[in-house]
Amino acid sequence: MTDQQVAAGKPPQAAGTARQHEQRRRAVVAACIGNFIEYYDFVVYGYFAAVISTLFFPTEDPAASLLLTFAAFAVSYAARPLGAIIFGHLGDKYGRKTPLAVAILLIAFSTTVIGLMPTYAQIGIAAPIVLTLARTIQGISVGGEYGGATSFISEYAPDNRRGYYTGWQTFTIGLALFTGGAVATLMTNGLSEQALHSWGWRLPFLAGLPLGFVGLYLRLKLEETPFFTEAQEHQVVEKVPLLAGLRLHWRSLLVGMSLVVTPAICIYIYFIYMPTYLSKVLDYDLGTAQAVNLISLAFYCALIPFFAKLSDRVGRRPLMIAGSVAVAIVTYPAFVLAGQGDPVLTTVALCAMGLAFAPHSAVMLVVVAEIFPTKLRYTGVSLSLNIPVTLLGGTAPLIATALVATTGDNRSPALFVVAGAIVTLIGALVVRETYRARLHEV
Repeated sequence: MTDQQVAAGKPPQAAGTARQHEQRRRAVVAACIGNFIEYYDFVVYGYFAAVISTLFFPTEDPAASLLLTFAAFAVSYAARPLGAIIFGHLGDKYGRKTPLAVAILLIAFSTTVIGLMPTYAQIGIAAPIVLTLARTIQGISVGGEYGGATSFISEYAPDNRRGYYTGWQTFTIGLALFTGGAVATLMTNGLSEQALHSWGWRLPFLAGLPLGFVGLYLRLKLEETPFFTEAQEHQVVEKVPLLAGLRLHWRSLLVGMSLVVTPAICIYIYFIYMPTYLSKVLDYDLGTAQAVNLISLAFYCALIPFFAKLSDRVGRRPLMIAGSVAVAIVTYPAFVLAGQGDPVLTTVALCAMGLAFAPHSAVMLVVVAEIFPTKLRYTGVSLSLNIPVTLLGGTAPLIATALVATTGDNRSPALFVVAGAIVTLIGALVVRETYRARLHEV
């Protein structure tokens, strides 16, 4: 027993338990802060797309400038699988800690570059090139951040609370969407158009730098996860994790991607595309559309810890199955209700969709982490998360807009969500239950 333990009146076991709890708490915070910056930036970029298009692209054709702005946005999604492969390889071969530190540093750096970079009027064609490069770096780093953070939290969490711990990552994503939307809305409504275009739009991006340094500090202070340390000690680390994963665990990869389909679509349709849909398709005032969306986001976030904790008691599969079925049943009627033109009914409709989505969303990350072995977890989780998000999440607003234009039915984006829910339901039905097993046993 150390002198400090004697002075505190704590036995060695109690002191060790307290230290372990503190380490786990710091691991959750350190892992989640990167996801917060990631989704916060994506929301802010989307909200200020119209401003960015006039500042960083030729303005002779406003429509073309806006299109190029969203093309730069899409580039970051295309780069995510590359980041998943690069960081997954490093994370499964050398450990989780260092790749996650590099990822958050790159995210903070590229976000800050966007906030500081000169405009097209100042440096010409270099402006859109630098913007696109910054978005590419963001995409690569986010591709490694998402799966790495999930692996990190799940490997630090106690077995009987793994769902609850990992659920905080999902909560952080919702919180980032809410914060980014709220900050952008306040800046847009609180500043004159001249001030917004001159300097106001830059401030939300510059906030990523201090957050990034805080996250980097926390991650560097942490030890390597106990599960990866054990894998290293027993020399079961794979030399080429990607090839081993494709050869030995391709079924887990397919199941993992199917489970991510619904979150990939719902996050972007329910919470990112929705303000545009309400204002452009249903003719809502933009301020009302944004307010309704923020209310539904806050409601959705509040549900995540409850369902995540519940999954440690009743299992993952019941919540995933219930959530997938609920999304498939609720989404189309909710779109019908939102089309009535009443902000109160629209708020109810969006909250109903959030309630339907929350059970699956709260447990999806922990399930994807649990279906891969430790030696391939970083790579497997990263690919499972980033491939569906790249194919369906980044393109969701485009698909939704095309559906409305092609069918003439304002409710047609709901069919896209329902189709994704069916795919996820199949994955939820075939995945094995893992909530009672130790992570290395699953």
